[in-house]
Amino acid sequence: MPKAVTCILAGGALSLSGLQMQTLFRNALAGPDVLGLSSGASLAVSLIFMGQASGLAFLSMPGTWTIAIAASLGSIMVFLIMFSVSAKLKDNVSLLIVGLMVGAGTSSIVSVLQYMSNAEELQTYMIWTFGSLGSLSWPEIQVLSIVLLIGALMVISSSKDLNAWLLGDNYAHSLGTNIKRSRIITIF
Repeated sequence: MPKAVTCILAGGALSLSGLQMQTLFRNALAGPDVLGLSSGASLAVSLIFMGQASGLAFLSMPGTWTIAIAASLGSIMVFLIMFSVSAKLKDNVSLLIVGLMVGAGTSSIVSVLQYMSNAEELQTYMIWTFGSLGSLSWPEIQVLSIVLLIGALMVISSSKDLNAWLLGDNYAHSLGTNIKRSRIITIF
């Protein structure tokens, strides 16, 4: 049952974030990973698993919550970078390109760590990247549910702005949409 509930919640979260990214960038190929957030999470977790190869031994045996917190912090760090960039850029396409650049940069650091790490560390990291629902518990699902509920409420509250954005920035502005605030909420 925990695996099924987690799959439903994760699928719902991905669909909501995909809808927002496709609307923001007016591109059907845009997804949640476009802003480099998943690459930031991957970088933080790779530092946990493969940090000894680079001399950054954080933890010898990381727990489930440690990995989740590291992934969240990695995503938050990239989010803060993208947040500061979005305040200076007026165009969503430029933000998309910067997001892809940040994602490529963090992925290249992960590749260097993979090259420098030993086989055991690399195997542990690769298994994490494949994902597993095997060791889930109800407290983890409760946290995921709360985060998804907050995100869903934010999406619902910004649905009018997203619909206006489908017709272009000028049209959305003429309908009273605060473009800057709406973009920040969508990115968040």
